[in-house]
Amino acid sequence: GHFIIERAMSVSEALQPLCKVPARLSVMLVTAMTLPHCLYAFIWMRPAKWKACCTNSPLKCFGDTAVDIFAKLQIGGKILQFSSFFAWLEWGLLPACGASASASSRLASVEAVTHAAPARLILGMGLLIPGQALNIGTYKAIGKNGVYYGCKLGQPVQWAKGFPFNLGMRHPQYVGTILSWAGLFALVAATPDTAAPLGALLLAQSSFFCATAAIEELDDADRI
Repeated sequence: GHFIIERAMSVSEALQPLCKVPARLSVMLVTAMTLPHCLYAFIWMRPAKWKACCTNSPLKCFGDTAVDIFAKLQIGGKILQFSSFFAWLEWGLLPACGASASASSRLASVEAVTHAAPARLILGMGLLIPGQALNIGTYKAIGKNGVYYGCKLGQPVQWAKGFPFNLGMRHPQYVGTILSWAGLFALVAATPDTAAPLGALLLAQSSFFCATAAIEELDDADRI
């Protein structure tokens, strides 16, 4: 009992910098991280409804097919995620953890990356590069239709057995995205105090992808 209490107190103490981050930045980040997965779930479970929505404005302005529209919205979602993360990091977490920018860089996040210790740089790139390789490999293997639920939206999807689907991963793109975020977090972890908050954010991100993967498993196109 004492051990659990002590561990809980240490975790709480490690996460204290989050209390110093402006609430609006944290809400913006959590919203940006959550929305794409809500869209994934809706389209996977209600593909006919999504296709019907794509025939009406304003969605039909984004593409000719439901897959095209989904892909463009996800690009917008990624831009929103990265911009909200940058704001949360630059004006929230890094100042709360005592990290500051030099006169030359003017941005604490840039300072964190450009002045990263060799071990942190190796760790970050060692996660980021394989993660991006999985993402790019998935897109090259199954194309836009495969990545953006063409199997549910009436578009042909080629069957792939090569990289990265020959690695034994059920969802290589999700694994790649998590690795990429982990690498980015390692690169911007300017002070030891940033480790726990960034770790908590990575855990949340991983949970979102696990939830999306679980939803897809409920009605897997491979079993049809």
